[in-house]
Amino acid sequence: MIRTVITCEQHTDCRAIFLPPVDSGAVVLERAARAVGWRRLGATLHACPACTAGRGPVRDTGDCPNCGGLTITTPGDDRCRYCATPPTPPTHRHGDHHDAGA
Repeated sequence: MIRTVITCEQHTDCRAIFLPPVDSGAVVLERAARAVGWRRLGATLHACPACTAGRGPVRDTGDCPNCGGLTITTPGDDRCRYCATPPTPPTHRHGDHHDAGA
């Protein structure tokens, strides 16, 4: 299957990619990307959330749903190394305890 994606053209070496969870048309794709921090640079050019915030370019790819960057563990939670987005769905590390009935 071929899917439409958005890539970052802010920096020539940025590897950011926005791949929506479902295949959609150009208008829906553009709206979804804008909602998570992507910015339009021209008719077909875009900047990722990391480059827009001055934390790019994305060089290490991973599982970030907003830019495709590497997710790292920080004190308290996991975040994208570049755009600071938490992974979705939220993950629980070994040792986390949740009492359902307490």
